[in-house]
Amino acid sequence: MEKILGLDIGTLFWIALPVIMLISYFLSPAYKTARQLKNTQRKPIHRVRENEYAKIVGKAVNFETPLTAPISKRACVYYEVVVKRQDLHGNWIPIVNDILFQNFYIVADNDTALVNLNLSRKDRKLLNLVSDHSVHSGTFNDASEAFKQYLRTHSKKSTNALGFNKSLRYTERIIEINEEIAVMGLCKWKKQSNSTNANEKQLMLYGTTKQKLYITDVPKAMKPIK
Repeated sequence: MEKILGLDIGTLFWIALPVIMLISYFLSPAYKTARQLKNTQRKPIHRVRENEYAKIVGKAVNFETPLTAPISKRACVYYEVVVKRQDLHGNWIPIVNDILFQNFYIVADNDTALVNLNLSRKDRKLLNLVSDHSVHSGTFNDASEAFKQYLRTHSKKSTNALGFNKSLRYTERIIEINEEIAVMGLCKWKKQSNSTNANEKQLMLYGTTKQKLYITDVPKAMKPIK
């Protein structure tokens, strides 16, 4: 086998792989979100100025019928489900990428702000959420009925043509009702449609092409900067 600096190609590959993965993480949108929010001081809702780019930390609260996460069945305002299948070479290939969301409130210190979650497919990468529910199935591990039903809704099966279990991995990321999160976005004070007081306004957070909406439930991004 050909050698470089006294090491064969295979050895160099396994040395380089962790470095490549580390670099990929630091360049990823998820890391950018965590870094942006970790390095920005949180601000009380009532102190936010018009058109300010601000970070709010509080609890996610629904104002319409909440969504239900497909497998964990938890009430939420956002869920992202990824199902991957392992091929013959050991690679994990995505076969389902399911995202559903709705606008919601963030409540902090008895103040309320509306989060406009009108995200493009590209912008959805800016949500850095912990994967807190996972399911696996394989040769000696049958998929649950709930997992099978979910796969059927996406025209997928947990078994191959011979009836053997496929190696599948399911991960679920959600913004759960009453979960503490950090949201950073552009801020606009809007008159409340159901209010009789013309001076009573509510804060709305949203994103634009240049100033993105960032959301995370990573604990270190929600701690006050000392």
